[in-house]
Amino acid sequence: MRQPTHDPYLNTVHRALKEKAYRTRQLQLKAQSQEKQTQNHSFLHQRLELNELIHLPEGIGNFIFFVAFILIPYIVGVLFIFVTIAGIDLQIFKGINIQEYTIYWAIGYEVIAFFLLMLIFKSAIEFKQNRKGHP
Repeated sequence: MRQPTHDPYLNTVHRALKEKAYRTRQLQLKAQSQEKQTQNHSFLHQRLELNELIHLPEGIGNFIFFVAFILIPYIVGVLFIFVTIAGIDLQIFKGINIQEYTIYWAIGYEVIAFFLLMLIFKSAIEFKQNRKGHP
C-alpha cells in the first residue's frame, strides 16, 4: 500500500501537536521564571535562558543566531567607522582603504561587547537597588 506523500490532515495534526507542546513549554518556562524571581538573592546567581528573552521557532533559532553573529557585528563596525572616522561623509568613507570583512566585524564585535557590558553593569546596579527595598 502506498503512503501519500502529502496529507494535509496529517500535517495539520502534526502542526497542532507541535503548537500545543510549544505552548506547554512556554507555560512551564513562565512558571519557572516566576519561581526564580522570588528566589533570586544575588545578581550573579540568576539563571538566564535565551528562550525567555527571544521568541523564535525552535527549528530555525540556531540558524538565525548564526546569521546574526556574522552580520550584526559587521554592520555595526561599518556604521561605527562611518560615524566616527569618516564623520558621516560618504567621500571620506570611500577613501578609507579597509577592504577586509574581518576588520569591520572585529570593530563591530568590540562595540557590541562594550555596550553589552555596560548593560550588564547597569542591570547589576538596578538589581542591587531593587533588592535594598525588598529584604
